[in-house]
Amino acid sequence: MVENDIEIRNATSADGERIAGLLRAQLHEHAIDTPADAIRSAVEGMLADERRGFILVATRASIVVGVAYVAFTWTLEHGGQSSWLEELYVMPAARNHGIGATLVAAVLDRATAAGCAAVDLEVDTTHTRAAHLYARAGFTAHARARWVKTLRRSD
Repeated sequence: MVENDIEIRNATSADGERIAGLLRAQLHEHAIDTPADAIRSAVEGMLADERRGFILVATRASIVVGVAYVAFTWTLEHGGQSSWLEELYVMPAARNHGIGATLVAAVLDRATAAGCAAVDLEVDTTHTRAAHLYARAGFTAHARARWVKTLRRSD
């Protein structure tokens, strides 16, 4: 998919280091302390098995400037295969050019083509720009809070 001067494509193993770097930056912006090796391992694992989900990259002039990391899930709530848009990140210098919206549209197209019943995601309650991006794409907020218990740490 090419829109304006932005190309959205499936990530390849050759993109792995760049993707891991962008995702490290994303997690750092949200004060999430995931070790670099764990991020790299997750990216490699996703790229190695398409049954797990997919990673899309946004490129401008052949340079990766954005990424969407999407995991497949099997849920009762949605009645089967769904997807979790775990991370969507656009480099700060490339923001405000529609790259995020183009990535979201590509995620929805790809998830639909994969037979997903829904795409779930979370937005930090203070991140109003992201909330507006997803609302414009037709997402609605739940009145629930996400909870987590870490079972293992990959340090």
